[in-house]
Amino acid sequence: MTGGGLEIERKWLLAEPPSDADLASLGAHPIRIEQVYLRPTPSAPVRRIRRSERDGRLDCTYTEKAALSGIVREERERRIDLAEYTRLLAEADADRRPIRKTRHVFAYAGNTLELDVFEQPPGIVLLEIEFEREDAPEPGLPPQLNVLREVTTDQGYYNVNLARWWFEPTQYD
Repeated sequence: MTGGGLEIERKWLLAEPPSDADLASLGAHPIRIEQVYLRPTPSAPVRRIRRSERDGRLDCTYTEKAALSGIVREERERRIDLAEYTRLLAEADADRRPIRKTRHVFAYAGNTLELDVFEQPPGIVLLEIEFEREDAPEPGLPPQLNVLREVTTDQGYYNVNLARWWFEPTQYD
């Protein structure tokens, strides 16, 4: 598996998506993302596939993640083609729904920020910043963003759990 390493990430919940004008002022570039969680295996408790489209270009990835400590996770990722993405859909975790979101990527105060506006589950807006080290200084956040609070350690806002959170139970007669 290529792309192995550590993911050190902090996350903030926003009250609402920024306006198109605010996104433009930040120089944000949109990426449409569909993310599907796969059934866990003993060697990979969190597995997902992701299909991303930016400027008409389609990319697919397979990722495995494991929590290490605090905000640090081990992440192994590799690019896959659309045929493998489609094949892996057969391994989708039945307890989770696909995540669909538009990610707006931009630079601010020396960091790369990723602002996710979720379609599924609806109404959630999260801002993520990855860091080189766990004790990185407090980042500056753009004043255009209506930040409610930091949710870095709130597992309810991990994408793997959001995929379960919006799961609609089967209706019984």
